[in-house]
Amino acid sequence: MRIRSLAAGLGLLLVPAAALAQFGGGADSEASGWAPASIGARVGYDNSQRGWMAGGYVGVPILPNGMVELLPGFDVTFLPGFEEYQTNLEVVYFTGDRQGGIMAGGGVGFRNSVFGSDPTAERRSELTFSLVLGARLGNLGRFRPQVETRWILQDEWPRDPRHVSVGAGVALWGP
Repeated sequence: MRIRSLAAGLGLLLVPAAALAQFGGGADSEASGWAPASIGARVGYDNSQRGWMAGGYVGVPILPNGMVELLPGFDVTFLPGFEEYQTNLEVVYFTGDRQGGIMAGGGVGFRNSVFGSDPTAERRSELTFSLVLGARLGNLGRFRPQVETRWILQDEWPRDPRHVSVGAGVALWGP
């Protein structure tokens, strides 16, 4: 299962480069070009686990106009006595292309935590699925502020984590 997930994620990472090689190029490609990739950070609160969280992400456009992005990310939830770690590989659709707008998507991930009521129990990693809904609030030069809520769906623990966060990304190129 893990190998198929990793292979699918790697395939999605290669889609923008292959499409650019197939359809890009030419004298005016710099002006229209692909939407820029971005890196960002977010902070927020996990309403279900009742703990603060912080994380980061990379935005990789899948379409030239930036309306669909691949968002690999990592979050840490700070709980009394220990931390939970979550990695996600999500695909997100934006209603407003490079300017952002409403965003919705989902993906797969892994959660490393103690699954049970005893915080001293053994840690392990479990496969999770995620749903994300939010908004990118336009562009401030290269900065892209956003708000989002994320549901982490897992079978192992009766309370699914729900993150509400604010963050900002920085475009790696372009104005």
